[in-house]
Amino acid sequence: MRLATLVPLAGCSSLLGGGPVDTTLGRGDTAEYSADEGEVLSITVEVQEIFQPEDEETDLEREWVTFRLDHDEEGVVDTWMIEESESIEITAENGGTYVAMVSNGVADVTIE
Repeated sequence: MRLATLVPLAGCSSLLGGGPVDTTLGRGDTAEYSADEGEVLSITVEVQEIFQPEDEETDLEREWVTFRLDHDEEGVVDTWMIEESESIEITAENGGTYVAMVSNGVADVTIE
């Protein structure tokens, strides 16, 4: 999809230093992945549940979750709106720890 750079997150729920990530992320959950500069990250996101807006006065219906990838020292790498399932390849512009998170729902996330 897109090549980008990565940003920090506090309160990480999973530190998997260098090994693959294979987890379910939802509200408040994060997963970390260590990568070397130039390493290609293969990411798969499969949506399990989409949270609808809690505002009862709106008739808008959300059709996606938001997947965000950050680098713990360099900031936000990129953000994607994912409706069902998506495979993403990112080249790590900086070595170090990357942090994945999902908002507006729950998704299975794999990073290799």
